[in-house]
Amino acid sequence: MKLALYHNLSSGGARRAMVEMVKGLAQRGHQLDEFCPTTADRRFLPLDPFVRRTVRLPFHPRGVWTQRVPLLTPYLTAARLLADLAALSQVNRQAAAAIDAGNYDAIFVHDCQLSLNPDLLHLAQTPAIFYCHHGIVPRNENVGAAVPPRSLLPRLKSAYYALPVNIYPWWRNRNARRNIRQAHAVLTNSHFAAAQAAAAYGIDCVVCYLGVNTDCFHPLNLPAGNYLLSVGAVHYYKGYRFLVRALSRLPAAHRPPLIIVANSVDAAELAAVTDLAAATGVVITVRRVTDDQEMAKLYNQALAFVYTTCLEPWGLAAVEAMACGTPVVAVGEGGVRESVVDGETGLLTPRDEEAYAAALLRVLTQPQCRQQMGQQAARYAHVRFPWSHTIDAIERFLAGYSSMPAKDHVPVTP
Repeated sequence: MKLALYHNLSSGGARRAMVEMVKGLAQRGHQLDEFCPTTADRRFLPLDPFVRRTVRLPFHPRGVWTQRVPLLTPYLTAARLLADLAALSQVNRQAAAAIDAGNYDAIFVHDCQLSLNPDLLHLAQTPAIFYCHHGIVPRNENVGAAVPPRSLLPRLKSAYYALPVNIYPWWRNRNARRNIRQAHAVLTNSHFAAAQAAAAYGIDCVVCYLGVNTDCFHPLNLPAGNYLLSVGAVHYYKGYRFLVRALSRLPAAHRPPLIIVANSVDAAELAAVTDLAAATGVVITVRRVTDDQEMAKLYNQALAFVYTTCLEPWGLAAVEAMACGTPVVAVGEGGVRESVVDGETGLLTPRDEEAYAAALLRVLTQPQCRQQMGQQAARYAHVRFPWSHTIDAIERFLAGYSSMPAKDHVPVTP
C-alpha cells in the first residue's frame, strides 16, 4: 500500500511506538511518506530509514505570554494559544491538500502535541486511520493546587481569570472531538483508553496493544545495580511526588537511590520533587537517555521498575522493563492493569503510600521473589507483546478502509 503518515509528536513513548509501527509496515513492503509540522521531534528515533520522503510543514507557535502584564497576562496567553491552534489548522489544511493530491491508499495519523487529535482527520478526503496514543483523561496543569479560597477578593480574581484559563482547553477539546469522529477507524492502546474515548467522544475504538522491541529490550544477564528506575517526563501527572513519599516510608537500609529517565522536564515540578526528596531523605537523579542500548542496560540492572503515573493509557516503559526481566511495582490504574500481571510479572497496588512501600519492600528484600517475577516478566512480554501482533492489526485496518470513501464512515455512538 502507498501510505501517508501524519504526526506532530515530541520525543517519548508515543513517538517510539509510532516509529516501530512505521518500521514494521515498511519491512512488509508498504511505501510511506511522512508529513509533519516542523514542531515534530524528528531527531529522536529518526524515521528516515523507513519512509521514502519527508514533507516538513512550517509551523512556528508563539506559545504562552512570558512577560507579566498585570490583569492581562492570562488573556494574552489564551489569545496566543488560540492563534497557534488556528495556524496549526492551516498547516493541516496544507497537509490534507498535498495528501489528497498524492493518490495515497490511506493516511496513518498519529497524535498532535498541541491539538491532540489532528485537524487533518476532518480536512482530508483520503481515508484516515488514527492511532490515538494520548489518554482522554484531562491533564490539568493546576492539578494538585489548593482548594479555591472562599473570601470575596480571591473569588472575584478567580472569576475574572476564568475565561482565559478555560477557553483554550475548551476550544481544543471541542475540535479534538470533531476531528476524531471523522476518522475511518480509531485504534488505541488499551481497553482503559477505549472506554475513556467512548465516554469523551462517543466513539468505538479498537484496542491494538503496543509491542516491545525484543531485539533491544531483553535480559542481558548483567549484575544488578543498586537503584530503582522510573521512566517518563517530569510532570505532575507522572506521580513522582507520590513515589518519593512512598520511598521515604522504606527503611533507610532498604531504600535504593531512584533514577528517573525523562525526555522532558517541567522546571517547577522538578523543583517540587527534588525539594520533597531532600526533605524526606530520598536520593534521586534525573537523566535524559536517547540511546536504546543504554536504556536497555538501565532496565536490566534496576532492582525494580517503579511506576506511579496517574491514569496512563498504556505505559510502554513498564512493558520494556518487563521484557528486560525487571519486575514492575506499579499503582494499579490505567493501562498498566492490562500489561502487568499482579503477583507474576510485578506487583500492583492502590494509590496508597503505605501499600506501595510494602509491595516494593517485598521485592527489594526477597531476591528469589524478584528473580522469579523478572523471569516471568521477560517471558510474558516477549510472548504477549511482540510488535508483529501490532503490525498485523494495523495492516488489517489499513486494508479494510483503503478503498472506502473518506466521509462515508460515521463513528459508532454507544
